[in-house]
Amino acid sequence: MNVFNRIVVILLALVVLIVTVVVVIVPEPSFNLLRAVFQWAQENTQSYMGSPDRYWFMAARVIVGGAIVLVGLIVLWLELRRPRRKVIRVQKMAGGETNIAIESISQRVAYNIDQLPEVIKVTPRISGRSRGVNIDLQLETSPEIDVPMKTEEVLQVTKDVVEGRMGLKLGKVTINIKHAPYPSE
Repeated sequence: MNVFNRIVVILLALVVLIVTVVVVIVPEPSFNLLRAVFQWAQENTQSYMGSPDRYWFMAARVIVGGAIVLVGLIVLWLELRRPRRKVIRVQKMAGGETNIAIESISQRVAYNIDQLPEVIKVTPRISGRSRGVNIDLQLETSPEIDVPMKTEEVLQVTKDVVEGRMGLKLGKVTINIKHAPYPSE
């Protein structure tokens, strides 16, 4: 969204600069041109409203106007929404405040789970909520694991890292397991 914002602001600034320069240098022809454009638009609108195709014209106005309003509202919402937090506040601090970067939590959880036997790859997605840290784990494991046992082991390591070592409150943990392919013989 940052790149889009910059492009829009640059284009708007260029348009405003060009229009301002033209109006300052030649004000009378600029206003005459603007008046002629609006007169042309008014005449064509009146001719369409009197023609048999006026319902198509009204429908096109509603569709085009609605699309412009919808795009404007979406851009406005994207501009005003709060960005996702990149840090999570530690719950167990007395007398002070400590924030931990979500990326740090992700790295630490991934490192500790990756140390488990039969875990090939782990990709955590961390989201901070008021009631705790929610973690979505994507695990790739060897094909012959005992799934309930490995799930319990991963949950225990995650809880130990997040609550025990980092001082955060663990919320919901979701584990998605994907087995690696069997070795070809």
